[in-house]
Amino acid sequence: MNSRPLMQLRLSTSPTQNVGHTPDGQLSIFPVVGGTFEGDRLRGKVLAGGADWVTKGSDDVLRLDLRITLETEDGALIYMTFTGIRDDANHYFRTLPRFETASPKYAFLNRLLAVGVGEIRPDGPVHVIEEIL
Repeated sequence: MNSRPLMQLRLSTSPTQNVGHTPDGQLSIFPVVGGTFEGDRLRGKVLAGGADWVTKGSDDVLRLDLRITLETEDGALIYMTFTGIRDDANHYFRTLPRFETASPKYAFLNRLLAVGVGEIRPDGPVHVIEEIL
């Protein structure tokens, strides 16, 4: 399988909202208040208002459901979602990003599949995202 770099995504979050134990596990919401993204074909900022809904299962694995809006440096809006798995015990943090945009310039995002590798850093989460060719 071949891939090429799409972007590096850096997220800024505000304090976690702990919903508590639900039928699916321990649910926490990480509000996204900003960030940046940068790649060869697109770059810009992450708009406030998104979040990552994280459910911790009985196996201590975190199941991720992120929804954010990206704004490119030329003003286009891109809706980005991903599901993912974060297993800290095994140093495993992978995501499956998807994109939607009305911008003709970035329409290629509507037709691609991507994978990401995440890392939690002191200044927030960082995701290296690759386009699957």
